[in-house]
Amino acid sequence: MDLVADVLRWGFVGGAALLLGAFAVAAVRERRSGAAHGELADLMEREWFSAGKVFFAVLVGLAGSWAAAYVGGTRSGLSESVPVLFPLGVVAAFAACRWTAVDDRHPLRVTIVALVAAPLALGTVMTGW
Repeated sequence: MDLVADVLRWGFVGGAALLLGAFAVAAVRERRSGAAHGELADLMEREWFSAGKVFFAVLVGLAGSWAAAYVGGTRSGLSESVPVLFPLGVVAAFAACRWTAVDDRHPLRVTIVALVAAPLALGTVMTGW
């Protein structure tokens, strides 16, 4: 079970690093084509990930992590939980932005799954192991 937790952790760290790198390349391309800084911020909010969504996903994952720790008897500190949950928040926010851009019929359902259900479950699973 420890192997699964490590694969999840490093998978989200790698995924977040790839997403941040891809966004940096997209931002540089947009900037070179003449986009202003405000347009880059709009691009980030609309197509990549918003800081508010990342923060919300980290908080929900933290709540799941602390709930699992409370049931299990040991509560991990904030300095231990956030480095694990931040990449999860980046990936969850990216998924919410992309899925709502593609499927605009059910944006609330997609947002709830990407920003609440998945971080809560994964925060719980990562702490449980």
